[in-house]
Amino acid sequence: MRSLLVFLKAPVAGQVKTRLASSIGAEQAAALYRQWIGVVFEKLQPIRGRTRLVACYDGGPLSKFAPWHHLADEWWRQPAGDLGHRLDAAFLDRKSAGYPAIALGTDCLDISDTLIEAAFDMLTGCDAVFGPADDGGYYLVGLSSYRPDFYDGIPWSTSRTLAAHQAWCVRHNWSFEVLPVLQDIDTLEDWLEYQGRNRA
Repeated sequence: MRSLLVFLKAPVAGQVKTRLASSIGAEQAAALYRQWIGVVFEKLQPIRGRTRLVACYDGGPLSKFAPWHHLADEWWRQPAGDLGHRLDAAFLDRKSAGYPAIALGTDCLDISDTLIEAAFDMLTGCDAVFGPADDGGYYLVGLSSYRPDFYDGIPWSTSRTLAAHQAWCVRHNWSFEVLPVLQDIDTLEDWLEYQGRNRA
């Protein structure tokens, strides 16, 4: 069965959304992120049944995620290491459970079940799919099959992350498709822009 891997952190003040916290305070930033976890998981519920929804958690024991346990089919603790290592571990775990597989975070509230379905459709005809974020990274990455070196040498959390990963695909003759650009919410400005779009 195809898999959707949702990466999330425990909403602990001072440990999440630090750039947002610098503007509104750690407690408020953590409270907002707690809401966002629920928003993202609720948006993904329509694809359950035909997709295995896996929550990949970090920043605390499983008990800290109790409010959302019912919104995922599996809960898997992220290992230590950089984002590339953690993504690779999750995709390797899915090797025996089923492909294609898609990973996304809980920073992009514009995600939707229809967008995820579009990404899965793309993976029927290509090796990888990316959902570009407007900061040069990506909010989503998907693979049609596992490849152990897919995350090697990628500069994480920079404006070059997406471009570097697409260049990796070109070098290794991997085909890829691209979804619409969306916005991760990392700063107060991002949050205000998101609110403005939704009011409109």
